[in-house]
Amino acid sequence: MDIKPGIGFDDIKFGMSRNKILDILGNPDRIVTDENDEFEQRLEWYELKIRLTFQLDENDRFTYLTSKNEQTEYGGQKIIGLDINEAKDKLFAELISDWEFEDYQLFEIHFNEKLWLTLRSEFEKVMEFEMGVPFKNENEYEWPE
Repeated sequence: MDIKPGIGFDDIKFGMSRNKILDILGNPDRIVTDENDEFEQRLEWYELKIRLTFQLDENDRFTYLTSKNEQTEYGGQKIIGLDINEAKDKLFAELISDWEFEDYQLFEIHFNEKLWLTLRSEFEKVMEFEMGVPFKNENEYEWPE
């Protein structure tokens, strides 16, 4: 899985319709409607270890990726399992200079709002990668072209 910050991954772009993505990935193993937001659904593919979020009020468009897939890569480098400092200070250094940090005792969150990119780490290793379509402003997504 080749990550393209602000755009998507592989041949899948933010803003693509659910049907187009299902044509590429096949049917998901599970569909979950967010209990706090009836317009948000997550589709899960167990073997791929990914979740894709779709906004029903945005014409059922892809808005968010969560991946625990060991083949998740950026610039030819695998992300999952990578030392968190290497991920932040080397792998994503050209894109991101400021990371917000939150410590939840059992795991840490490293987040960049401009690219809407999150690295979740445990024991100093990246365990999960998340990326969403960036925002133009509080109410509008910045869809890739």
